Amino acid sequence: MLIRPPHIPESITKAPLTCPWNNAIALQLDNFDALPKHLADAVAAINYKGKMALGLACLEWIFWRLADLTDVSDALNRLEAAWASQISIHYSRSLNYLDVRDEVMTQGNPDGPLQGALLKLQFLHLVYRKGKPQMISESTRCATLAAHILPADCGFEAWLQTCLESLGDAYPNGADYDRRAKIIDHSAEPPIPRAWFTSLTTPPDATADGAAWAAFLGDLDPANNPYLVPADEMRSNGFVGDPYRMT
Repeated sequence: MLIRPPHIPESITKAPLTCPWNNAIALQLDNFDALPKHLADAVAAINYKGKMALGLACLEWIFWRLADLTDVSDALNRLEAAWASQISIHYSRSLNYLDVRDEVMTQGNPDGPLQGALLKLQFLHLVYRKGKPQMISESTRCATLAAHILPADCGFEAWLQTCLESLGDAYPNGADYDRRAKIIDHSAEPPIPRAWFTSLTTPPDATADGAAWAAFLGDLDPANNPYLVPADEMRSNGFVGDPYRMT
């Protein structure tokens, strides 16, 4: 199970949930035409795995925001598997979220924002697995949702701005990037470890990132996370290498 990373303050778990929330707001936050252009442009400049990792990092802020208000254990298990899928999609099962309920769409009910974040995670992960170009909009939606749900004084906006600048410097699009491509091959891009979003190191430190991934994979336990695929099943599905180890 994931633990709260150092860059996400514990205070956000204690703050009352005051963000406005209903079905109309949830739909508006999902509206492509309503996404902030400056944010989408910054996300567009980042490479594919960077976009994916940014979306995950933003959703993590939401899950910890709600951690003392509702049960986020399933959400954290899903998120953990999604982080692992950056190394190989063989690590993660489907993250489809099917338990959508209208009765949670009321202000003050933490299950409404949680449901919204889980739906964002589902689509982010699905787009990533298929290499679809919609990753720009999906990642931007994750950041926009977090900005709406989080307390204004929690430090998210400052972190996000620094994060976008650092990602643009450390993980920019390659020279052969084609935004019009129907499928984007991101296999040559290095996975960005979860720990990087605390350090925001530029230029990337391959040694530190490798150590961070090794520690992350070493802590994973598919027996306790139903969204992670056991090693034997990964091999039978075509995974090459030593599962849950950096090689």
